[in-house]
Amino acid sequence: MATCSTRAEFKDHCMRRLGWPVIQVNIDDDQVDDRVDEALEYYKDYHFDATEKVFYKYQITANNFNDLVYDVQVHDGGTGYSNSDTVVYTGGNSSNTPNATVLTDGSGTILSINQSSYGNGYGTAPTVTVTSGGGSGANLEARLGGFIEIPENIMGVVRIFDISSALNVGNIFSIQYQIVLNDLYNLTAVSMVPYYMTFQHLRLIEELLVGQQPIRYNRHRNILHIDTNWNRFSTDQFLIAECYEVVDPDTFTDVWNDRWLKQYGTALLKRQWGTNTKKYGQMQLPGGMYFNGQQIYDEAIQELAELEKEMIVSYSLPVSDMIG
Repeated sequence: MATCSTRAEFKDHCMRRLGWPVIQVNIDDDQVDDRVDEALEYYKDYHFDATEKVFYKYQITANNFNDLVYDVQVHDGGTGYSNSDTVVYTGGNSSNTPNATVLTDGSGTILSINQSSYGNGYGTAPTVTVTSGGGSGANLEARLGGFIEIPENIMGVVRIFDISSALNVGNIFSIQYQIVLNDLYNLTAVSMVPYYMTFQHLRLIEELLVGQQPIRYNRHRNILHIDTNWNRFSTDQFLIAECYEVVDPDTFTDVWNDRWLKQYGTALLKRQWGTNTKKYGQMQLPGGMYFNGQQIYDEAIQELAELEKEMIVSYSLPVSDMIG
């Protein structure tokens, strides 16, 4: 099993590097799983092979618009509610409120608020309450649109493709379409330099006067905010975002066999082993030998520092400059 292709094989490989089963390695199974997860987290954050550039396609729905109620978050479901209770939206400066129903479990705890319409004209998120004959304790929060939800395995969003552009080829009134339509027959007889320089100049003008579409994204919230007038969009229109997606080791099993990851996982387990045993100091074993947990711990700390330095120097992409 020199080649690892599963989580179990990876764990066994790291344990064998520490001497198991010839010697007893004093680590609990849950601790092993924790250290493997920690190794994967560091690997995903820094290794250039841990993520892949993808183009995420999202189709806009009615509740994505920023003056509509996107959904209602249930922070506390309370008790004693029923599915026939009435959902009430107040505030937010809208006269067109959503229609919604309550979904509860057997004890009357609210599981979700299901909206059949989303209202419109909201400037701020409304307050949501449930009118009930016997329910109490629910804590509900409405969220307005203006964003799209991103899958959990997306690490970062770089940009979105131009929503509208003078160079967009999606209609017959674009500059590119008109130039090609009128001059295509003659492009093979003249230099391409003026044609190329014209489009470079148009792109520069567009960058200066329009710029890139502002976006905000945090991977822990999994929400991509697009700061624009959402009236530019239409329902069922597609947005394309340039993203970085985590390479899932359970799908692409070569990840488990990465040389650096195996060394780093072993070093983390060694540190855990030293942490578990260093409080005993120089512990004498049968036969007169001594077990030194502190030395195991110190060796692991040094190995981790060397591996993390190797990661930054050899396996991480250069840090991009941020100006302004």
